[in-house]
Amino acid sequence: MISPELLIEDGLLGPRLLREVPKTSTSWKASFASSKRLRAKLLRHAYRVFLDQRPASISRSFAAFKAREIGWLEEHCLFGALSDHFKTSDWTRWPTGIAKHQEAALRPARNDLAEKIDYLAFQQFLFDRQWRALKRCSRKKGVGIIGDLPIFVAHDSSDVWAHQQAFLLKANGLPKFVAGAPPDAFSVDGQLWGNALYDWAYHERTGFAWWNDRVRRQLDLFDVVRLDHFIGFSRYWRIASRAKTAKGGRWVSVPGQKLFDKLLRVRGELPFIVEDLGAVTREVWDLRDRYGFPGMKVLQFGFEGRKSAGVHRPHNYPQESVAFTGTHDSDTTLGWYKALKRRARSKDRTAKTELRRVHAYLGTTKEAEIVGAAIRTLSISRAHTVIFPLQDVLNLDGRHRMNTPGTTRGNWAWRLKDGQLSKDVADRLRELAEATDRC
Repeated sequence: MISPELLIEDGLLGPRLLREVPKTSTSWKASFASSKRLRAKLLRHAYRVFLDQRPASISRSFAAFKAREIGWLEEHCLFGALSDHFKTSDWTRWPTGIAKHQEAALRPARNDLAEKIDYLAFQQFLFDRQWRALKRCSRKKGVGIIGDLPIFVAHDSSDVWAHQQAFLLKANGLPKFVAGAPPDAFSVDGQLWGNALYDWAYHERTGFAWWNDRVRRQLDLFDVVRLDHFIGFSRYWRIASRAKTAKGGRWVSVPGQKLFDKLLRVRGELPFIVEDLGAVTREVWDLRDRYGFPGMKVLQFGFEGRKSAGVHRPHNYPQESVAFTGTHDSDTTLGWYKALKRRARSKDRTAKTELRRVHAYLGTTKEAEIVGAAIRTLSISRAHTVIFPLQDVLNLDGRHRMNTPGTTRGNWAWRLKDGQLSKDVADRLRELAEATDRC
């Protein structure tokens, strides 16, 4: 996410080095491996230039960044340097003292890996510098940025390694239990995420300090933050670490009210959107409503046979909600509609009923008009915010979906191609926003 062009403006790269960087996006699927190789080469060069020249303004900004973000930056970069040194981010396989985060063992590592640590901190600084410039530009144009805070963090991360007491771990550092979700419409076996689980008693004893630091950084980067898997602030699905599926898990309560009370006292306001989907209970809704957090409504969910589907039909949306045609975990709206038609043609009675409901609600039976009708229907709902995935704005089919829950390959690779966001697309969205009083 670091722009080589902006590094040229900073004097850290020469224009000739950008000859290897593709000028346009010719594929709608990102190649992360090739991008990583190319970017790593450019970033190493930029760091060497920085060390050789030490430009005063960048040096001052780098020092200020390290001082401001010391709470997470040092351990994050040390973790990255150790992962590179030991050729694995599975810190349970590192030498015992280092794996247990004992300062006596870490001190020599900090000295031996000082240059690598500084290089990783420099990368974080460059991202932070460019992100803040983007945020300033966005704010001038009246554009806000919504971030996303996953409820859990990866086990092989600096978060868990540096704060082992904050997680439910065995003596060897491996998780006692792992996170996931029970069986649902997305997966008959449930979802086995594998993340280490929080020791909520520890967080409560420490005044939720770790959470406060995490939220502070998120709200520094973003104007609004979406809390992923909001259910997890009321209860979580605990699965034995050796389990092969999520079926045998059980629900465990979480002191979410105490957490949000503490965050509210510290921060004064909490600009959150909550992902309140899935196995939602009255306790989850009560926690959401206690703080006035807007929940999520998803149009695609409104035509299923479940009793709860009605809350996702736009005429039922409360004003305090954020409405989506579909999410990153669902198919594109065109892909969803095509799949529903295929099921209906196969004499699936439930699908036939759902298809008739879609046609009646959206006012068309024409495939070419379905996505536009869904976007228009969402726009005239009472929800104070509506979000359209770009795949729906561009009327793209299921080949372009962002993520398939329960799978680990081929996800999060979709991207825009140059020229797709044309003036015609912008004009159409503007006209709809004006007609529905959303601008």
